[in-house]
Amino acid sequence: LGWLLRSVPAEMAGKVLRQIRSDKDDHFTTALAQNASEDESIVLAEYDTAAFSMPPQVKRAPFCVREIRIISDQNLAWEVQFFGKDTFGTSDADTDTFLGAHQFAAADGVQNDGAGFYYYAAVGLDLYIYDGDTTGEIHMTLVNRSLTAKAAGATGEVVVLLGLEPVS
Repeated sequence: LGWLLRSVPAEMAGKVLRQIRSDKDDHFTTALAQNASEDESIVLAEYDTAAFSMPPQVKRAPFCVREIRIISDQNLAWEVQFFGKDTFGTSDADTDTFLGAHQFAAADGVQNDGAGFYYYAAVGLDLYIYDGDTTGEIHMTLVNRSLTAKAAGATGEVVVLLGLEPVS
C-alpha cells in the first residue's frame, strides 16, 4: 500500500475520487456536426440500485470534477459541459442549469503507435457540480468543436471518464 500512496500526486494525497464512466454503446453514439452536441445523464454507481430510496439531500450532494478523460475513435476537438438538471440547456436563462465546461483541442488527443484510440486527459481541475434534480446522475453534454463531423455508432465511439471528489 505504501508504494500506491507514493504514486499519488501530493495535491491528491488523502482524497478519494469517484470514477464515473460513460458507456460507448449507450452514451454519445450519434453523429455530431461542428458545434453539435449530445446530452447524457450518467447514473452514479452508488445510486444505481437504490436511487429512489436515498434522501434528496444525499443525491444532490455536490462534487468537484478533478479529472476528465476521453477515449475516442476520432481525433476531434471536444467540449464537455455540465448541467445541474436533466433539462440541460434551456431557452430561458433563468432556468438554464449550466455549471461549467472543459475544452480539449484536437491536438490534445494522443494516439499510440499511429493506430487505435485517441486519448485526452485533463487533471487537477476545480469544477464544482451538483445534481439539482436529485436523480442520482451527472448531467453532461459532449460538443464536437471540430470542422470534421463525429461519426455515429462504432466508428465514432467516445467514452468520457470523470474523477469526482465528493464535497462536504
